[in-house]
Amino acid sequence: MSSSHGRVLSLAAIFALLSVAAEAERMPLVSGWRVHPGAVVGAEAVAFDDGDWRQVTVPHDVSVDDHPDGTPPFDAQAVAGQDSGYLPGMQAWYRRHIVLDAAQAAGVIRLNFEAVYMDADIWLNGQPLARHHDGYTAFTLDLTGKVRPGDNVIAVRVDHADPSSRWYAGTGLIRPVSLDLLDLVHVAPDSVAVTTPVATEERGEVAVRSAVVNRSPRAATVDLLSRVLAADGTVVAQARRALPVAANARVDWDQALRVNRPALWSPDAPNLYTLVQQVRVGGVLRDERRTRFGIRTITVDARQGLRINGQKVVLKGGNIHHDNYMIGAAGLPDADARKVALMKAAGYNAIRSAHNPASQATLDAADALGMLVIDEAFDAWDKPKRAQDYARFFATDWAADLDSLVVSGRNHPSVLFWSIGNEIPEQGTPQGAETGRRLADRVRHLDPTRPVTQAVSIDGPDNARQFAVLDVAGYNYRAHLFGPDHVQFPDRVMLTTESTPQDAFQYWRPVETMPWVIGDFVWTAVDYIGEAGIGWMGYSQDWQKLAPYPWTLAYCGEIDATGRKRPAAYYREVLWKTGIDPISAFVRQPPGTEDLPDRHYFTIQPPHLDWSLDDVHPSWTWPGQEGKPLEVVVYSEFPEVELFLNGRSLGRHPVGVEGEYKTAFQVPYAPGRLVAVGYRDGRPAGRWELRTAGAPAGARLSLDRKTVRANGQDLAYLTVELVDADGAPVYAQDGDRMAAVRVDGAGVLAGLGNGNPRDAASFQSGQRRTFHGRLVLAVRAGTRAGPITIDVDLAGMPTRRVTLDATSP
Repeated sequence: MSSSHGRVLSLAAIFALLSVAAEAERMPLVSGWRVHPGAVVGAEAVAFDDGDWRQVTVPHDVSVDDHPDGTPPFDAQAVAGQDSGYLPGMQAWYRRHIVLDAAQAAGVIRLNFEAVYMDADIWLNGQPLARHHDGYTAFTLDLTGKVRPGDNVIAVRVDHADPSSRWYAGTGLIRPVSLDLLDLVHVAPDSVAVTTPVATEERGEVAVRSAVVNRSPRAATVDLLSRVLAADGTVVAQARRALPVAANARVDWDQALRVNRPALWSPDAPNLYTLVQQVRVGGVLRDERRTRFGIRTITVDARQGLRINGQKVVLKGGNIHHDNYMIGAAGLPDADARKVALMKAAGYNAIRSAHNPASQATLDAADALGMLVIDEAFDAWDKPKRAQDYARFFATDWAADLDSLVVSGRNHPSVLFWSIGNEIPEQGTPQGAETGRRLADRVRHLDPTRPVTQAVSIDGPDNARQFAVLDVAGYNYRAHLFGPDHVQFPDRVMLTTESTPQDAFQYWRPVETMPWVIGDFVWTAVDYIGEAGIGWMGYSQDWQKLAPYPWTLAYCGEIDATGRKRPAAYYREVLWKTGIDPISAFVRQPPGTEDLPDRHYFTIQPPHLDWSLDDVHPSWTWPGQEGKPLEVVVYSEFPEVELFLNGRSLGRHPVGVEGEYKTAFQVPYAPGRLVAVGYRDGRPAGRWELRTAGAPAGARLSLDRKTVRANGQDLAYLTVELVDADGAPVYAQDGDRMAAVRVDGAGVLAGLGNGNPRDAASFQSGQRRTFHGRLVLAVRAGTRAGPITIDVDLAGMPTRRVTLDATSP
């Protein structure tokens, strides 16, 4: 997580940056909501009695809520079954009261939903306002002239009919909701577009396009002052212009600003600026809008690859879905930011938001950390993949939803490419190519500065028809085509939009050797709910079946659902030569034993895509294997590796590209210390140690932050790891313990998870068993300041307590 000064950017720093980006005129609607799962008659009415509905904060996912009797939400008979990780979709209602004074009610009021999953109807004071189908796109409703002074009631009905998705989607107000309270003369919030056509060490040219709206009954002469602020608040550029704006009219304005010797934005130096626009009429400030941006340019071609600010960049990428595991699909900003931070810390520099628009919190964190983003629109166009998916609405809604993707993301320097679709059923057909052309043209009209891509999963010659409408060709699982396709299409820029973890070397090697191949995005970087067991037993031969209940997680994440790096993540660090963990060692599951059941649940005949990770483990605790040979796999950036067991050398092996930067030793098991030493120029340069662990004797507790804001949505994550009497981590599952967690004071338990793909227990009960010696809980701040205490009880161990503070926002 490098800043422009080479320092590690902590999670607390990320949260601070996210808070700075908030707009002063925006009122977050976090608390005060009530929810009811299931159909209700008349709940849109103002006088409807919702007193027995449960109070919740938003973002919220009703599908992961426990049942009223306390039983978990997972259901073996869930309609979406394996796709949703055996969690249900449903109809649900939300209601909230908003009290406005007379001045507020007389102004311009906009109600913003960042995402509602899905097929939502919205009412204000009993009157229908709108219907919005897409579960991931942001939309805004104009309440001007429709609200009244005093109490107003918003009612939202979501209708998530299954099967709607190939992965877990969630149900409800899954991303933030807010209210804009604006003056009658203001900058139109969705009109601001900041581009930087020149970005060099000497100068940065900033082009601003925006619109000023006058919704008053009188014409006005509007003065628009635009300033560019550096990170320290210094004004580094400004432009001023006055124009007449007629009553009830809108005027589009272009302004050009120049920043001398700018601090450019890049993955290694994510420097950010803030555009501050002030609208004055008669010298009186009527509106102020802040937009964070970065000064950088993007170019890409088949000869020099991808360049940011003229410097070559290769995409070390990972796909992510939108859920946040223990809190479901609720896109709390801190949860989304944490996922980005985990990827950055593991050496990734790029994210593909699969297969829907990224949240604003994800993009904000990517801006701050220097992560590049492929922001994706759709998983289906006209032809469905599931009976109740977005294809039902594509013909009527695609343009508005594509506009939402681009408008909500275009000022983020992290957004690298726009993706118009993933593995679309009609890809490569004349219809698919024509639809792709229409989508790509619309994206380029809204944002001509970024390339358009699409993830295509077919071979030639049909793929050429689809790639012809794109700027960058996204290949899913087709690295073997990079060479021959380049011969036929020498100007085509290519990247892997999805790859399998165990084939990391085969997908990365073209990036190192073929300039026209600009990156690789593994499926997947972080584990997720749904597509149950795809990373363990995979799909059946006919591609119809995945894991049975109680499998809930995909289990193909190189970072597990709690945030722990799995061995594949350590290998990728070495493959990418990140220097983060330049040497690491793991032990293959011994023959005749199993870490989890059902590895070979389906009988598979190759060729067949395999998303499983190598079955190796960070453990030297294998009781019952004494004297038997175990395979120890070492990943190393160093050219030579020596392995020691209890101080005795087991030999040295060369390591390099010929062996895919890994080597293996056969080691007769004996308890003790297993140490791998990496050598460079004949001298020790790095080491990795595994220790045999005894019985669990205690727990190591680590909190990712000590302070949260009492805003109803800040999160703190507490990691609990079992250790033996000597402090060695306990990994073996026979050492796992039941845990009981209690949160008191100015916060609540948001969710508790262990990363076990077969654990269908409640996220919310506070009861959970560790998995491989670990569990993680998320604590959500309330709306009042004060201390928060977290008590952790592990079977057979004393209670452990940690505290943090919730401060006034």
